[in-house]
Amino acid sequence: MTNNATIEQVKLEQRQIAEFHIDCFAETQLEHFSQLTGDHAPSHEGVVVDVGGGVGFFARALQARSGRKVRVIDSDPQSVGLCTAAGVEAKLGDALKPSFEGDEAIACFNLILHHLVGRNEAETRQLQKQALQAWASQVDFVYINEYIYDSYVGNVTGRLIYEITSSRFLSALGNAVGKVIPAFRANTFGVGVRFRAHDEWLALFDECGLEVVDKIYAEKDYTAPPLRLLLIDEVRLDSFLLRRRSALSGAN
Repeated sequence: MTNNATIEQVKLEQRQIAEFHIDCFAETQLEHFSQLTGDHAPSHEGVVVDVGGGVGFFARALQARSGRKVRVIDSDPQSVGLCTAAGVEAKLGDALKPSFEGDEAIACFNLILHHLVGRNEAETRQLQKQALQAWASQVDFVYINEYIYDSYVGNVTGRLIYEITSSRFLSALGNAVGKVIPAFRANTFGVGVRFRAHDEWLALFDECGLEVVDKIYAEKDYTAPPLRLLLIDEVRLDSFLLRRRSALSGAN
């Protein structure tokens, strides 16, 4: 068993973080969030917290279009400053050890879980669970927008990508190959990134005591032919609405 107290997240450098300051996913995330919460969490009461919300593209769109109160929590001071300047409430915080205001209703994890990586697979899994479990008893719902990497063989693709991007040697090799074959470029080389297959994410949610209220299967993304070497069947950007599993439902 891994001791949470000894696990440290392997974090991106500032130059790598800046590469994620793009808004190309915000519209899809907002559409999925609105669709999933419309029937199950329509009330505007309570704050929607965007964990690891970066410079606030999703938060700004949600706040402007829905009237919901939104708060970004991020560990990057520059991102928090940009959120505040844009009129979005934001504060410095750790996705793994968050502090709570007591007014939170929904916690959002938009393309964040796969960046919570440790020194090995066991630590990485524990970190991803830790982030979810921290919010499970604090909010009514947890919304997740996350990459799905389904494989031709088992669930090997996500693990392969993690081993390559977390290894200094393989990352250096990947960088060299990426200069020739753009499809192999990655801004997480040397740090690591842990994508999972659909059923792997479901299993992780279940281990956290969270049940799926509703979900959206997105259309599959284009996969460049060279990436088929990683045994990728398809890549999607799915969304899930979760809530803490009750004792009653857990008994059924």
